[in-house]
Order: sequence, then C-alpha cells, then structure tokens
Amino acid sequence: MMNFGCSSFSWETADGRHLLGRTYDQFGDLKANRVLAVPAGIPCSPGLRAGREDPRGRYGYTGMAVLGFGEPILVDGVNAAGLMGALLHYPEYAAYEEAAGPGKTAVHPGRLLAWLLSRCGSLEEAVEALDGLTLVDELIQGKPLPAHYILSGRTGEALILEPDQGGLSVYRRTAGVLTNSPDYPWHETNLRNYAGVTNLPKAPRTIAGREVREFGERLGGGFGLPGGYSSPARFVRTAFMKEFSVRGRDELDGVSRMFRAFAPVDIPEGLAKADPDYDVYEQTLCTSVMCAESGVYYFAPAWNRRVSAVRPLAEGNEIRYFGLGDRQDVDYRN
Repeated sequence: MMNFGCSSFSWETADGRHLLGRTYDQFGDLKANRVLAVPAGIPCSPGLRAGREDPRGRYGYTGMAVLGFGEPILVDGVNAAGLMGALLHYPEYAAYEEAAGPGKTAVHPGRLLAWLLSRCGSLEEAVEALDGLTLVDELIQGKPLPAHYILSGRTGEALILEPDQGGLSVYRRTAGVLTNSPDYPWHETNLRNYAGVTNLPKAPRTIAGREVREFGERLGGGFGLPGGYSSPARFVRTAFMKEFSVRGRDELDGVSRMFRAFAPVDIPEGLAKADPDYDVYEQTLCTSVMCAESGVYYFAPAWNRRVSAVRPLAEGNEIRYFGLGDRQDVDYRN
C-alpha cells in the first residue's frame, strides 16, 4: 500500500502563478485514497492517532490522503497561504529517530505535510517549524514509511527535505525536481552526465566524406535522455521537461501543460511488473497539480483523464472527502 514511487516538479506560469505537480506511482489501486479539503481550525495530530491536545490548524488546505491507518496520511497538498508540498517514496535512505528530542514534537513521516500545511504560511515558516519537531516513524502494517518531501510556495523557490542518517537535511534553492532514491544531491550531480542534452535537432555532419543527417524530420531534441522508469532516469527526464516545456499563460493553461509535461515519466500499466509470476504492475495511478495562488487542487486518475479539481474551503468545521471516481468521464459532443 505505502510503496509508491512518483515524480514531481515545481513550475511557474507566464503571469506569475506557482504550481507544484506530481505523479503517484504505485502497485495496486487507490481504493484507500481520497482528495480532502480541510478548513482552518481543525485539530491536527502530529501522529497517526488523534489526541485531545492536538493544536488547531491556522490554515485550511486541500490535497490527497491515504485513509484507514488512523489520521489521514497526506501525500500532497496546498494550503490557503500558498504553501505546497508532496511526499515521495525514499526507500533504503530514509532514517528516523526513535523518539523526539527535548522540547520537540514527535511527528510521523506520513503526517508531516498535514502538520506543516496546517501551521505554516510560507517556506520560511516551514523551515522554522522543522526546528521544533523530530520525525519518528511508527510502523504501518508492520512496515516503515520511507519518505522525502518537496515544498514550494508563492516565491517559486522549491525546498527538498530528506531524513537521512545524519538527521533531517534541508536543501534550499533546488532545481525543483524530485523523484525517489538516491538522495537529492546525488540526483543533482547526475544531471552533469546530461549537460549536452538540448531541445534542438542535431546539425548535419560530414562522416567519411558523406553528409549525415539524423532521422526524424529534424525532431531530434532530447537525444541522450535516459530511458526506463528508474528513479534516476525519471529525475533527468522530469528536469528536462521542466527546463524546456513551454510555460502556461495563466493558471488553467499552466495546469494543462503541466499534466502533459508529466507524460515522459507516466508509467502505463504493464511496463513495470512487480513479480514474474503475478500480473501485478507498478503504474502511474494518478497525477495532480496544485496552485499556490488559488489553492485549487487538480487531479486526474489513470482511469479518467479528464481533470477534476477541489477548491479550498472558505469556512467550515469538518473535513470534506472527495472520491477519485471509478470510470472514464467522456465529454460527448453529439
């Protein structure tokens, strides 16, 4: 259930809207997932079990969560102040403390985004809040939740959080791209192997006295990008898409283009088999994009490519849950 991959990047539209998007790659299905809208003032637990002394949130937020394991495990979301975040799988690298340090709050990795989005109005406030907490894991179905995070907001900066053996690493002014293991510095260094990749066709060359032209009607951009669906390959392709994809004019155009930009890392069912003896596949089950300025959460599950959206709640005293739908919604024109 909790072993999901994913690719994510931050973006900005021509008119200054800030977006954060991600794919949600996983074995199985999303039966336990819901999009939720949480109004301000709702108590927010740092752990999987609610407590009587849980503080009330300063900000409302929208996002996607996994239900059924106590408090909702928020995997991505955006709050009313424009802080956005996403949780991605970080296997073999994530390391947590056994208990909170003196004067610090113990926060479950699956509750970190909810904790930050309900309390922080900016990246600076989020960084400050991190000083007052310790990530302490609690097993889910007998397994830990190895995770790292990307945060962004209305300034456009993207911040990466990684719980490693040496503690919680906070990377500022990053490339705004995140996939899975290894750690973020490794991925950024690995980009140097693709410094020559451009979106331009290759010019004709003379080889052995012959003029040689590439195939493809001069659609040769991207030559040298890695294939496959490993985390390093997806990181490079996502970075390439962020760099060269045409930005949207405004929020809706940007959201539409961002969904398209994830196509090179979208995993179709059947291409990533979990076990040779069983028909179980890792696939991209959902793609989501959120906007810092409007607070709207956009999503499209694999079985329904029409984009749906949930707006932030202006007021209220309870959490609202929205299903992902169960079939393709077709806009018939006749």
